[in-house]
Amino acid sequence: MRRIRIVNGFTDPALRPRYIIWTGSIVIGLAAFVIVALGVTSTNWFCAEGCHKVQADTIISFERSAHSNLQCMACHMKVDADPVYFVLHKAEALGELYLTATNKYSLPLNPDSHVALSAKYFPEKQCTQCHDLEKRPVTPSPGIIIDHAIHSEKDIHCTVCHNRVAHREDFELTLTDPNTGEPNRKHDDFMEMTACFRCHTITGESPSGIAAPGACEACHTPDFDLMPANHKEEGFYTPFGDSSGHARLANEDLARRQALEATKAAEGTPTVEPKEGGLDLVPVAEVGYCSTCHDEQRFCIDCHGIAMPHPADFAENHTEDGKERPDVCQTCHATAPGTNFCNDCHHEGNDPSRSWLSQHTEPVRESGANACFECHAPTFCAVCHVRQGVPDPL
Repeated sequence: MRRIRIVNGFTDPALRPRYIIWTGSIVIGLAAFVIVALGVTSTNWFCAEGCHKVQADTIISFERSAHSNLQCMACHMKVDADPVYFVLHKAEALGELYLTATNKYSLPLNPDSHVALSAKYFPEKQCTQCHDLEKRPVTPSPGIIIDHAIHSEKDIHCTVCHNRVAHREDFELTLTDPNTGEPNRKHDDFMEMTACFRCHTITGESPSGIAAPGACEACHTPDFDLMPANHKEEGFYTPFGDSSGHARLANEDLARRQALEATKAAEGTPTVEPKEGGLDLVPVAEVGYCSTCHDEQRFCIDCHGIAMPHPADFAENHTEDGKERPDVCQTCHATAPGTNFCNDCHHEGNDPSRSWLSQHTEPVRESGANACFECHAPTFCAVCHVRQGVPDPL
């Protein structure tokens, strides 16, 4: 009945002016409300305060960046967006507001930087609306050569590399995940060298399936010091197991990647996550630190003479290598001062407080010299007992 009455009001000459005025006032009021609401929700104040609970670390990182004098919407709204797209974008954000209000969000936000990797969310023109590379000189860090044009030709948009440029996480994050209680973790920085090797490799085969040059001179000037600072530390190349800096670095790198693979296998998630409208790049954590400069299969094996790092089944299947080439094991293990690495397994019952050399005659007397030849060549003993004139203890 009310709808009929309203319709009748517009047809009734006496009521029509009043209905037109009230209807016009309501429409104007709604339009004003929407315009004001869209304007307010597009300000940095609203992003920082209205969503502060979940965005605190994001806001801090933004304020520490070179973009802190810009509005959030300058980057996070599509360039030349029409009013319809603008309203739909705001409506889509209401779902995130619900998660924030109900403490059902997870940290870190955008954990795999999928926003940066997606050309749908961050096409190149989001950056080139201000950074016109044809008119603006590029000033990379000293010793670095960056060919932006070739990346653009390959449809590699800006934020595939510059993902943290407006959100610098160079501080201790402040938030904790409301579901797990775990502290918020920092995002991968795609400007690190390991991130470059999602595509660039020295072998020509990247874990992401993209073939890009990995030779040092492709990205570094001739005068650039290619050796990392940790390689110059004392003891880095010492060939004594965990006391060697390069061994610790390699083992930590391998353990990190193996842990990540185990987690993905347990969760049933693929190594490469499809990114809508973007590149299918592996996470930075899956890129080997050592392999950015070295072909691990050639570089490590050529030096050690054996698979390095050792494969998972090495402990069960290394005996043949140990018998044929015990000197290979001794390079890192048996020759370290004060250690009995090989002896702990192969000379059961030895006294760890004494060097093996001082007590090796005892098992020879008990088992005979043939027991030695299970691992050592017959000439092994002769190195000391004949060539160096050491008397035969038997």
